[in-house]
Amino acid sequence: MVTPISPPIAKDSKPSSSNYIAWDAEGVEVVQPGEADKIRAVSEQFQRFQKLNFDEHHHMFRGTHLKTQGCVKGTFKINEGLPEHLKQGMFETAGTHDVIMRYSSLTPKVLPDTAGAPRGLGMKIFGVKGPKIWGEDKETQDWTFNNYPLLELRTPQATNEIADSLERNWTDGDKFVEELKARKDADVACYAGGLAQEHMAAMDQYSQSAYRFGAYVAKFGVFPTGEEQIKLKSWSVKPTDAGNVLSTTLRDFHQSHKATYSFRVQLLQNLEEQPVDDIVWDAEKYPWVEVATLEFEPQDSWIHSFRNWWDDKITCNSWHGLVTHQPLGSTNRMRRVVYAESRMLRMKYNAVECVEPRGLNEVPA
Repeated sequence: MVTPISPPIAKDSKPSSSNYIAWDAEGVEVVQPGEADKIRAVSEQFQRFQKLNFDEHHHMFRGTHLKTQGCVKGTFKINEGLPEHLKQGMFETAGTHDVIMRYSSLTPKVLPDTAGAPRGLGMKIFGVKGPKIWGEDKETQDWTFNNYPLLELRTPQATNEIADSLERNWTDGDKFVEELKARKDADVACYAGGLAQEHMAAMDQYSQSAYRFGAYVAKFGVFPTGEEQIKLKSWSVKPTDAGNVLSTTLRDFHQSHKATYSFRVQLLQNLEEQPVDDIVWDAEKYPWVEVATLEFEPQDSWIHSFRNWWDDKITCNSWHGLVTHQPLGSTNRMRRVVYAESRMLRMKYNAVECVEPRGLNEVPA
């Protein structure tokens, strides 16, 4: 089992130095040889995965994070009094925004919750003004996270190889794991398989990849802060639990308790020690700093109309947001293509149109 990571947070909201790397500095983004061809191949692989799931379930799921564990609505509060180096992008002005958030499981197919797998969060924040990457503007900003900081699908090449193994062993999970363990980068490729199977409301969550942070570069993290959430850190899924144990325990929690999270950034200060692609940035040397908080009052996280709407009609993609928060690195360039084409296939097969809500009044919950 992977040892849980408890990231330190800078008490004075100041990183270890003032050498913040500009987002467009030389060396921040390095395009790999043959990258575009590999990205195209990966996109086609993920669409084939979607079609394999469609053949089994007669419904087209996402290409990744396809199993919803719950959906909630709340508030995203940008902290007052941030120092200048943290007043970047949407964090330039303190204030409160409405937000919706989806808990999910990152598996290539629908599996019971007792199957060890990474988990994630996707959030859509409303009322975020400014030029958007995709041009259209309903004043929303999307963020996505996984419950571990390591980027195992760190290049289009590695993703293509792992996806090829998965496709060849679609009905033989043991063989797929065997091939992952035989890779030269097995410690990275197999990392997610050893994650502790925690309660969804108690998980630390990471953007894994880097993003433009106004003038600078940062990774993002979401960390539980509620007392009842912290108590759940010792809870874990048992092999004998029901196949929907994560969604039912999450629902029980949200119906009875307020959930709170700290939204933090980790700034890029040294390209040699913090390359945009490939590794985890040292949280002791380059600590996480809080820039916002999230609050979710007690509510039902398993409202069918909300869940189905999120599953079938909306997208949550970090390329959908401010120009000042552009995703960076080869993995994010791959996600831009793969996620967009996965969405189009999902809409086509399910015969629905993608919608982008402008606020909570358009959320069916």
